[in-house]
Amino acid sequence: MKTRVLTILFALFVGVVYAQETTKVGKLVEVKEGSERTEVALLNNRIHIEDNYGTDTTHIRVGKRSVEIVEEGGKTNINMQRDRFFDDDDKDWGDSWRRKNFNGHWAGFELGVNGFFNTDYSAYTEGDFMDLNQAKSIEVNFNFLEYNIALSPDRIGLVTGMGWSINNYRFDNPLTIEKQDGIIVPVSIEKEGFDKSKLTASYLTVPLLLEFQIPVNGGSNEVFVSGGVVGALNIGSHTKIKANSSKSKDHGSFAINPFKYSVVGRIGLKDVSLFASYGLSTFFKDDKGPELYPFTIGISLLNF
Repeated sequence: MKTRVLTILFALFVGVVYAQETTKVGKLVEVKEGSERTEVALLNNRIHIEDNYGTDTTHIRVGKRSVEIVEEGGKTNINMQRDRFFDDDDKDWGDSWRRKNFNGHWAGFELGVNGFFNTDYSAYTEGDFMDLNQAKSIEVNFNFLEYNIALSPDRIGLVTGMGWSINNYRFDNPLTIEKQDGIIVPVSIEKEGFDKSKLTASYLTVPLLLEFQIPVNGGSNEVFVSGGVVGALNIGSHTKIKANSSKSKDHGSFAINPFKYSVVGRIGLKDVSLFASYGLSTFFKDDKGPELYPFTIGISLLNF
């Protein structure tokens, strides 16, 4: 199996690889042959393949992902993990793995539950009209860009990037909100035929996180802890009502604060983590709505 993988790659990118220590084809392919292993690096090392003769093991790394193929006792085991590769200066090529780069945790897909804390409705007589059905007030995050700054070669660093956050606030009562004379007010909805009503706000997000990574299980896995701030720019909002088997949607700013600042903390193992964020800025603009501070608790399901 390993021989077929290496043979196909050699045929596609090199043609025939002769018995020499290093073969290069620009930045496209680099082949290193030694007495104990053969390495193939493709596309400026974005894809890295390593065949260890003594351990009957092949390592394949694509971007941040690493696959280990072990053939032993007539069986083939495949293990997947985050970016790991050998240190070229380490002569014990069989077992001595260590990372050369700090890889933080931001890019990925996240799901969370939204809520409000430190609420103040003193300017209203209608009561807590922004009460939520919390189980259905869902945040969905697509963190599509990540940039890491290493403070320690492989365990401590700063993480930043960009993401798209969609926040749904499902009202617990049959009502919606609208802006009258620049002020947010509640509007009741007939209970008969009523199904649901919600407010949705979307943001572009930029984090600044300090992350610590702690090796566990002999270095095969890592627990990470990070904390910092996330700034967000509101890029759209709307209300949605479903009643009498029909839907209506109203787009507008709804006096939502155009900038949101939150403190965030994360803890995880490998590519799964829990996170919590607490707003430092009010949800609505000052004196344009009730005083509400948003929070979210959720899980990161995938790290790109």
